[in-house]
Amino acid sequence: MGSLTAPHISKDEGCTVYGLKSEERATLVRELNSSFSAPIAVSVDSERTVRITQKGTTLVVVNRLHALFGYDVVSHSMAMTNANRELLSFTMYKKSTPPTHKRGAAIVDL
Repeated sequence: MGSLTAPHISKDEGCTVYGLKSEERATLVRELNSSFSAPIAVSVDSERTVRITQKGTTLVVVNRLHALFGYDVVSHSMAMTNANRELLSFTMYKKSTPPTHKRGAAIVDL
């Protein structure tokens, strides 16, 4: 399972995607950077994450993960951190064949 999180909703600083395969990370980075005509996303292979620096793109990233790889949102949550920052998290799963196995991605809004 992976996740996407976003810690400062009111002071949005981008988001981080966890749980993607290497090819999926490369595709997501290429797609986002070409769509925005600027380098807004970078793959951090040592952490197996994709970091997006463009503000206000969390839902765009959620939609791209669905369109590109077939991930569906199964849950989301919002919480306050000890530093009084809002944290938004989406959990997404990819349906696979046979349907009993699922793989996940997570998005954390920074």
